[in-house]
Amino acid sequence: MSDSIVSFSFQSERLDIVSSSEKRLVDAAHENDPNSVYECLDDPFVDVNYVGTVCLKSKKTEIVLKGESAHEVGVEYEEFKTQVTALFLAAHSGNLAVVRKLLSYGANVNLKLFRGYATTAAVREGHTEVLEVVLNAGASQKACEEALLEASYLGRARPAEMLMASEFIRPQAVVHALVAASCRGFVDVIDTLIKCGVNIDATDRTLLQSSKPSLYTNADCNALVAAIVSRQISVVRLLLQAGARTDIKVSLGGWSWDVSTGEEFRVGAGLAEAYSVTWCAVEYFEASGAILRVANAATTCLP
Repeated sequence: MSDSIVSFSFQSERLDIVSSSEKRLVDAAHENDPNSVYECLDDPFVDVNYVGTVCLKSKKTEIVLKGESAHEVGVEYEEFKTQVTALFLAAHSGNLAVVRKLLSYGANVNLKLFRGYATTAAVREGHTEVLEVVLNAGASQKACEEALLEASYLGRARPAEMLMASEFIRPQAVVHALVAASCRGFVDVIDTLIKCGVNIDATDRTLLQSSKPSLYTNADCNALVAAIVSRQISVVRLLLQAGARTDIKVSLGGWSWDVSTGEEFRVGAGLAEAYSVTWCAVEYFEASGAILRVANAATTCLP
């Protein structure tokens, strides 16, 4: 047998061993088994950033429409096959010791997977200590911005504050998080972003939804409009107290009525003339009338 064949055979065996070690590393992190993780890391050839596939149970959020009452955020766990690294799994489970160990072995904190970065996983599952560690390990701008958006989806004010302190978040990314939190009624997140200096009047393209009247469209709007359409009374009050402008115009779509049945129907986004914040509160009326009252009062007080 030639030397080249022997060498190739040895390399193939070595690759099989390494691949097996890396799969065991991911499986150990998935099972939250620190001792097995450490044993895998003892292999000098193991790739700590190996991307494997597991069946991951993870949080999923969905906006639930409530007619003329405030939208709610439904949170449930879904299980699906997805690509992960050992670091992502450790951040997901909140195993701080394993996270530190993996980072000391060169785990890449900025490796993006289908479900985001290690920062995203830490925020999604509410592991603030893990978030602090991965931020200090050199989380990138994109990793921080995606994690901030995750915090706005789940109403996690403390992680939002930590991410804003990183000074990596661009202004438009903060506005995006503000509008998302306003749709969902997360007052603590909004208050945190306001204290961090977000421009509360800036606009962002976001999905606006309503069941009464029916609305499902991507629109450029600010946090106040998003909160009004979503019937978030506390958010509207907070934004107005923070000085949100009310002299803006809103254009979310045109409406008409069937003269025979009296039912309303949509005639196309953008066909209606722009109208005031107060009229927006009329069209997307909140059951108690509180939003209409505060919006009308704020508009009346304009100089």
